[in-house]
Amino acid sequence: MIKIAGLGISGTYLYHRLKNAGFDVSAYDPRKEKYYIPCGYATNEFKISEYMSRINMDFEDYILNRAGDITFTGNNFAGKTLQSSGLCTFDKNSLEADARKNIHTELLRVQNDDIIIDATGISRAYIGHKIGDVQYKTLEYLTERSDYKDFYFYFLPGGRGYFWSFPLGKNFHIGVGTLSEEDFSLVRKYKKIKVTSRNIRMAPMFENVYHGNVIGVGEAIGTVSPITGEGIVPSLQSAEILYECLKINKADDVGIRYQEKIRKKFGYYNKLSSMVSNIQKGDVIKVENILALKSVKRTINDFGIKFDIVPFLRHFI
Repeated sequence: MIKIAGLGISGTYLYHRLKNAGFDVSAYDPRKEKYYIPCGYATNEFKISEYMSRINMDFEDYILNRAGDITFTGNNFAGKTLQSSGLCTFDKNSLEADARKNIHTELLRVQNDDIIIDATGISRAYIGHKIGDVQYKTLEYLTERSDYKDFYFYFLPGGRGYFWSFPLGKNFHIGVGTLSEEDFSLVRKYKKIKVTSRNIRMAPMFENVYHGNVIGVGEAIGTVSPITGEGIVPSLQSAEILYECLKINKADDVGIRYQEKIRKKFGYYNKLSSMVSNIQKGDVIKVENILALKSVKRTINDFGIKFDIVPFLRHFI
């Protein structure tokens, strides 16, 4: 039997994919009712729509705002206005709640022949923690006003994270992901309707995607872009990869095949992570940083932003 721990975006998606394919699957999630999800609520509508359609959900029903002008700014460059190629905010709380409606959850009682899917995100509750885990702190407000009308990114000095402001329906979602809690002041100046805080995994853990019969998915294995912090579509992509592996491989081979495919799909995250680490150490002019620029463009484009690296060279290298 396959047992999924965690019903966030990747766990819920994987549950439906497996259930619809006839697998014997159960799930457990400890979240409380009306839990407000800590998240930037932004993703690429075209990419996520493909995955939602596979579990009979219309993503269009959950879109709150489509990006118009997107501002990128930071310590080494003046603001640049970019255009959208699918960036939007959406009602993630409602989408996940609707996706979980027909899932009966139960406590996980692990048997020796069970496959456990760890979709517990930052906690890696079943697969376990590993040395080298890189986590940033976040503080996020739902607020009635923002100093920025459209989508806004401010990259913090020294590559330690970024501040964002995104329209969210009639309100705004404002937050900062950073290595230093001093940056929380960028958010605290706003009047909050709701507040949430969490750690976010900002480096891949692709050498540790499974342990025995426990297999990780989504943020549990680090499918979060080290540049944008986007983890929604990448987590769905990892869930789809695992689904395909479970369909065509023997139970004993699933972890190995899955890890191979994850490395192939997201290997460029390692380049991005190394680049960010170099910048944080002050090692800006390095050959590996220059070689990573193509991956920088790729991850920002995947987020739904039309991006050309040239105007930002002073910041990224």
